[in-house]
Amino acid sequence: MELQGSHHFPVRFDDEVVRDAVRAFVIQRTVREQKMKWGAAALMLVACLVLLLQGNFTLAILAVVVACFPALFSAIVWRAHSANAFGRYGRMKDRRADVSIDAEGFGIASDLGTGNLTWRNVTEIWERPRSFMLFSGSNAFNILPRETMPKEAQAYLSARSVRR
Repeated sequence: MELQGSHHFPVRFDDEVVRDAVRAFVIQRTVREQKMKWGAAALMLVACLVLLLQGNFTLAILAVVVACFPALFSAIVWRAHSANAFGRYGRMKDRRADVSIDAEGFGIASDLGTGNLTWRNVTEIWERPRSFMLFSGSNAFNILPRETMPKEAQAYLSARSVRR
């Protein structure tokens, strides 16, 4: 699907849209895409139980500590991305921005500055109930709320997105 013309619209970043985007990112990147680590953690918990039954408390404690690594990693990623996203949008005077989307890419202008990305630099698009997340790297994304987005722009992003 090709996007016809240029679409300009204002957006407002509310806490729930930002929170939903961070939650989706953390769950996808640190849980769904890291199933092997979570499986290894589950095995470590089984090993912990076996070690407890054998009376080896020192190794059992070590197994529990190792089993906690995936959850600790998820918590750290959650905290870092949450602080980054809420910090960025918190620095905005009124949490509003002007967005433009056309066949070349998209741009965002706010009181923090302006930025443009071409579609070839967008690596992924995730569709959320109240927003789209446009990735320019595996860990870097922009949030575009859907509330005031023109239907044609939503259809274009939706056709290029992966539902998350």
